[in-house]
Amino acid sequence: MTYIEKLIENCKKAKAANPVKEFILKDLSELNEIKQAIYIIEQINGSEKDAFLEFSRYKNKKERKCAKLNSPSRVMYVGSSTTGVRKRIEQHKGEGHAGTYALHLKYWFTSDYRILIKQYSEPKEVLQIIEDDLSDRLKPAFGKKGGNNK
Repeated sequence: MTYIEKLIENCKKAKAANPVKEFILKDLSELNEIKQAIYIIEQINGSEKDAFLEFSRYKNKKERKCAKLNSPSRVMYVGSSTTGVRKRIEQHKGEGHAGTYALHLKYWFTSDYRILIKQYSEPKEVLQIIEDDLSDRLKPAFGKKGGNNK
């Protein structure tokens, strides 16, 4: 099967896929058994423009590796993990290594946010297409587009 044929097949799978579980994260322990999922970090209150400016200021300090700046949005980040979602969420909250690209929220964000978890049982190539589609539709304030810096 050629690359294009495989990509088309994976796109069809992504289009038909539904989460096996979807929930708003209340406690990190809810992620203990979840290896792969897509997550959406959304600002609940406060100004989107102020949050964008604050993250931009924090990123410019170069204390930690920070996600890419896009444009102000209530949706702050769309991401996925196929090796353990809890660790990735911890990194975004600010509990990870300084060299990991993430939001590092505890260092700059003072408003409230929520994290929507969408657990899938699809292969990682299909999960990436679903994530890319969500990111394209939701236009998050921060983060790269696509699995290969697209």
